[in-house]
Amino acid sequence: MEPFAQAKVVAGWAGRNNKVHKIVTAGPGATTQALAGVLVLVNTGDGQGDLPGALAAYLNSTAAGIIVNGYGTVLSPGLIAAAEKSRMPLLVFPQAIEVQELAGSLTLVLELVKNRTIISFSEGYRLRQLTNLSQELPVLLNQLTAYLQNPAVLLDPAFQLLAAGMSGHGLTAAELGRLVKAVRPLILERRQSVPLAAEPYHQQLTGFHEQAMNCFVTPLVLAGQLFGYLLVFEDAGPVNTLDAGRIGEVGLVCLQLLINRRNTEEIEKKYKQQFLYDLLYNNFESTDELIKRGRYWDWELTGPQHLLVAEPDDFKQLRNKDRVLAALALFFETFLRSHFLQAIVTEMQDQVIVIIPAAAEKDRSAKLLIKNLANLLQANLQEAAFETTVSFGIGKLHSSAAELCQSFQEAKHALDLGRFIREKGHITHFEDLGVIRLLSHINAEQLDEYYKEQLAVIIEYDEKNNMNFLAILQMYFQQNGDLNATAEKLFMHPNTLRYRLKKIEELLDVDLQKLEIRINLAVACKIAKMHKTNL
Repeated sequence: MEPFAQAKVVAGWAGRNNKVHKIVTAGPGATTQALAGVLVLVNTGDGQGDLPGALAAYLNSTAAGIIVNGYGTVLSPGLIAAAEKSRMPLLVFPQAIEVQELAGSLTLVLELVKNRTIISFSEGYRLRQLTNLSQELPVLLNQLTAYLQNPAVLLDPAFQLLAAGMSGHGLTAAELGRLVKAVRPLILERRQSVPLAAEPYHQQLTGFHEQAMNCFVTPLVLAGQLFGYLLVFEDAGPVNTLDAGRIGEVGLVCLQLLINRRNTEEIEKKYKQQFLYDLLYNNFESTDELIKRGRYWDWELTGPQHLLVAEPDDFKQLRNKDRVLAALALFFETFLRSHFLQAIVTEMQDQVIVIIPAAAEKDRSAKLLIKNLANLLQANLQEAAFETTVSFGIGKLHSSAAELCQSFQEAKHALDLGRFIREKGHITHFEDLGVIRLLSHINAEQLDEYYKEQLAVIIEYDEKNNMNFLAILQMYFQQNGDLNATAEKLFMHPNTLRYRLKKIEELLDVDLQKLEIRINLAVACKIAKMHKTNL
């Protein structure tokens, strides 16, 4: 509130909760006793010779705070340190303000407090002020941090850092990062049980600096859509009612900026997706045209590119499919950006496609690198408690970006066929498909006939006797014939498994120790799984 809004806080903001009921002007004969609830105004033009001495005396008093009116030089480090130590708010006006003007503003504040309207009045005033001052997220966060003396951070829905107040608090960037990492699972856990809303709340953290710390969490929500989180870690002191109002003001401005940013990104996204569709379906007249159009989006497509396709498991059964897919794409994009990887991420045909420049030509290390990256993405999805498991298909690395259309089809093939040989959340490279890659090109009637010839006896036995011999045989081959590993997967004693495998051999009239028999039955089991999956 004017004119107090012009004052700069130079020290002692930890005492901002001190209650003020009147202003007293300091003078040569003024007492420093009985100043509880008093805001002391020190006028530099009143002929006070020993200004530092007068300030030092008031710093040791019971005053609620000190205002230096029109002080044109820098206060000494000793005075600032003393104000910090005594938790005495020390404010400086750059230009002289009439004491009557200050007293009038204080009277208005006291009246607003009496009528319990101070918070709403302050919110409206500060919101207008902040909106006029800045449209940059880092500046807003620094302003908020300087006011609260507590670190404030802005995160996107995937908990990637968008902006942070880096001055005015005692935490390092590394400590701030650890706090964000610690609070993330607690916020996600709350989201599982409490409906998403814009209401702020306190979240307690333990184990930081061997003491508990509260985090003031403000979800940035509009029309049921989450745009991010504004977090304030109460390192220097608790957030009071007025602080919460200020946090709410900054949160509203941040929300508007994030909405504007997302709207701009949505417009760009449509043009990007058209280009990527042409890229992945080879709708280009020449490689030069492809590279030229890619550079418009700062994508360098002159060299070989890795390509992977990700898809949420059981996607058809999911609610809010578009939201889940958008959240997955955002997670990949922010994660890869945070690891300094230039990546293209887009949604297409209910899947998320990721394209990353290859560091090397086609060799074993290139294949290992992209598989490790997929594993890293998978692990971080699990750590972030993403709402469903996600499977990955990876295409072969080709020498030119013009061949990305082929890698795209390979990745989709690997994703689909990987479901036959692995469980949900699988990561399958096209080159790892093995014999199932050949089977996918054979006529469905021929495949159906083959697997029934090999397995009809035990399929019929299972149906009549309510057994699971086919599942046992499939798991046995999936575990490469390892008896103990198969028993563990089936929650079965090894001796029980031996007996049932012996029974399978009798029913089929085969010897599972013979290589040719094992190959025939393993292929039949893969076809049976393909038949069951209807792919």
